[in-house]
Amino acid sequence: MKTLVRRTTLTAGALATCAGVILATSPGACAATVWTLNYNATATTTIAKMGKSVTTTGTSTTDVTLETRTLTSSLTLAPVTTSAVDLGSLPLAYATVAVEPTAKATGTIDDNQVIHITQYAYLHITKLTGPAKLVNLVGANCRTATPVRMDLSGKMQGLFDPTKLSGTFTIPQFSGCGAFGILNSVVSSKMSGPGNTVALTLTPR
Repeated sequence: MKTLVRRTTLTAGALATCAGVILATSPGACAATVWTLNYNATATTTIAKMGKSVTTTGTSTTDVTLETRTLTSSLTLAPVTTSAVDLGSLPLAYATVAVEPTAKATGTIDDNQVIHITQYAYLHITKLTGPAKLVNLVGANCRTATPVRMDLSGKMQGLFDPTKLSGTFTIPQFSGCGAFGILNSVVSSKMSGPGNTVALTLTPR
């Protein structure tokens, strides 16, 4: 496996070379070529029901198999805190949310160099507090009852340019939030539903 610390674009030339080797010898002559690409990640998510956008940062490692134009990617993002309930401009509650992938994202790169990738992840509310941010109101397992499915796409650019992916997703109902299930309904009423968006920028490192 060849490891690159800078982003490298998937080139038609690399694929053509491999195809030539296969035709000249045998179908097994061209071993799989995998590039490992490392990125700094910035993700901006807009929750439709809340009308709020939050931004967090992290890292991503992506393995691209040239011959099949397929990829797998692991993404780690820092938890983010935002006001969850407002009275006018006065925040009444704050929520800290972590994105917890269930597995690596998987995807493809088409002939036009457009990435299509799917990530499944739980949204985990690790903390819900009042204005003073003193007491955590939710239990340790306050997360979406099922994983969120995020389908992202975006075009690959130049050799060392950032890759920008975007998509929409639906937030399922929440469970495990405590208070005999009452908080499940409260949290779900504020966050769950369709029409949420995510914009992900991956910068080579």
